[in-house]
Amino acid sequence: MEETGLSDPKYHHGNLKEALIQAGLDILHEDGLEALSLRACAARAGVSHGAPKNHFANLAVLQAAIATEGFRQFASTMRRHMADASNDAREQILASARGYIAFVEENPHLFRLMFSMERQIDIYPELQPASREAYAVLREVSEGLSPENCENPVHRTSVETMLWAFIHGYANLKANRQFYTANAETGRDPALEEIFPQLLYLTRNKEV
Repeated sequence: MEETGLSDPKYHHGNLKEALIQAGLDILHEDGLEALSLRACAARAGVSHGAPKNHFANLAVLQAAIATEGFRQFASTMRRHMADASNDAREQILASARGYIAFVEENPHLFRLMFSMERQIDIYPELQPASREAYAVLREVSEGLSPENCENPVHRTSVETMLWAFIHGYANLKANRQFYTANAETGRDPALEEIFPQLLYLTRNKEV
């Protein structure tokens, strides 16, 4: 499981909030989204079932806090993969995609929670900075792409959306084992590099 950067998950005076978030992350990883509850997190953290109410009024508030931490881990995972790759625009995009895919495969239930809670940013504003931190990775790697990759680009975000749609779709199909046709023909999931689209790059001016 990915390191979280949170405090020791065992409860100590003053860090109950972090302990409950870590407990939630552990439950998602081991038992899935349906097992997540305030009572389950309290038990995991070793506190009374009423203790979470001191920090989280209900399960949705705790879920938002867990999703916020998830987005931070998500961004960190992509950037770690990018740090191991060359500065070539294509390699940076592929590295971020590998980080994206690795996170989804390792944390499918957390990923599902993150993107379901993201639709409620107006209710849980703490989600927004963490979500933007993750999206900033995509924005950064897409800066080397030409708008000509989109047939009718109306804004810089057209290229970002194109890239995000490809990576997000591939990651979800792979994590959910939905490459049925490809598997039937080849006996395996298609490798990212095998289906990565030909793109026009700005800064290094080469078509790959």
